[in-house]
Amino acid sequence: MKSMNLIFRRTHLYLGMFLVPWLFVYAFSTFMVNHGSVFRKMRPPPDAWSPVWEKAYSVDLPQGQAALREWAEELLNKEGISTARFGVNRNAQRALITSQRFLNPIRVTYHFSDNRLVAEKREGSWVEAMLRMHFRTGYGQGDPKQFIWGLIVDVVCIALIVWLITGLYLWWKIPRTRRWGIIALVGGFVYFAALVAAL
Repeated sequence: MKSMNLIFRRTHLYLGMFLVPWLFVYAFSTFMVNHGSVFRKMRPPPDAWSPVWEKAYSVDLPQGQAALREWAEELLNKEGISTARFGVNRNAQRALITSQRFLNPIRVTYHFSDNRLVAEKREGSWVEAMLRMHFRTGYGQGDPKQFIWGLIVDVVCIALIVWLITGLYLWWKIPRTRRWGIIALVGGFVYFAALVAAL
């Protein structure tokens, strides 16, 4: 039993240390979302894009979103821009490709009227970087780096569950803490359920 307790203690300890950066990012970025009006003032303005390059370009864009995305991926690869996570859309005037990165996203705009291809980089912002880390998804993007990101996020989620289970086990093994622990545990579930029901 002592060896089992030691395993749980060590597991809980080192999982907690492993989770420090992830818990900080998710906790702080959620706080930022909750207080959006405050942190919005710290973000660069919507037009905070600076030119990277501009060149003549002419192409007959394919029809359909899948074909358009394939064209955008080929273009980004040719220009040496990350395709780990990107989006593309078009209207009557232009086609817009956005390469999402934690720092300094890049957008490439193809202007139909004068056959221009313009690349711009967004001003760096720790506020936006934190938010991008919070909402970043991994799977289904067609890029190995994105798959790895999604896999690590899954590992973190599993580690959090194990961390909670080992914490509950260690709490239960200390009889003098059980009463206040039960009060805290029940209280947490009650106020959470009340909030869900009210909202």
